[in-house]
Amino acid sequence: MSKSLQKGSSDIVGIIILVIIITILLASPKDPSKPPTFTNSNQVWSWTQGTTLTSIGSANARGGEAPSTSPSSSNYSSIISVSSGNAPYTYQSYEEYITIDNQSFSSIDITDWQLRNGKDKRSYSQGGSLQRFSADIALIPQGTILLSPSGNSLMQNIVLNGGERAIVTTGSIGANSPYRIMSFKESICTGYIESLSDYAFSPALSQNCPSPAKDSGVENLDSQCRNFINTLYSCRTPEFNAKTSNGATCNTCVNGEILSSSCTAFIREHYSYRGCVAYHKNDQNFSGRTWRIFLGRGWEMWAKDYETIELYDRLGQLVNFQNY
Repeated sequence: MSKSLQKGSSDIVGIIILVIIITILLASPKDPSKPPTFTNSNQVWSWTQGTTLTSIGSANARGGEAPSTSPSSSNYSSIISVSSGNAPYTYQSYEEYITIDNQSFSSIDITDWQLRNGKDKRSYSQGGSLQRFSADIALIPQGTILLSPSGNSLMQNIVLNGGERAIVTTGSIGANSPYRIMSFKESICTGYIESLSDYAFSPALSQNCPSPAKDSGVENLDSQCRNFINTLYSCRTPEFNAKTSNGATCNTCVNGEILSSSCTAFIREHYSYRGCVAYHKNDQNFSGRTWRIFLGRGWEMWAKDYETIELYDRLGQLVNFQNY
């Protein structure tokens, strides 16, 4: 009988020890290798073998595609707008342009901002199947406040002051003579460049040059010269002919009219882009309110239709977009 009691006591002790072990296991902290529960709806989680959670929400996990997510909005979204310009209607890169407008009163540096087209949002038929390609991306370059007649322009970040506009041309201006063209801000003198047949700006540069008759020094010229200058158009460089309108040889003819040598020298010195800059670059109203930006691409960037123009700031945040 004593043996039976001894055996029963051993069983009870074993049961008590088992209960203690189970209690300890239940009270112990969870395995730290198991991740917490996530509530971010942009993340996708899946169970793998065992008890490990694998994230497939931000990259191609196991060959699957990451879910598309919209980029966060930029702080400039409410004050910077984008317009399609003539992009739906032309395919030549030197003609194609869009516009960016600063609708605030603040000055905003847009250098190194990104423009992206919607190529990745459209399907293309190729080889009997539909394919998609990466979007084309272009960075907004630096530009110059003063387009130097000598070609040595001082480059700086492009800053849109309050109410200013940037006309962004996909290509570039092919002609670089007599003036080398890069991204620049229009001025009261750039209309002289627009009037030259070697250049083709789309849209045309503003024609807001100083009146020839009001240039300093005109009052000191002879009467014939002053009368002639009164007939000159603003933003037009006169033609310095070697002959008169009747075909006679003439070394001091301007637009076919014989003038004094001093008059001809004055006109040659003042009425061109170079002369306008020399005498008006310090005028209070010299700079205009429009930047001309050239991306330098050799082919069109914006499609005829089903296009999306997107503008991103330096942080990669979406500033604004335009669909057409």
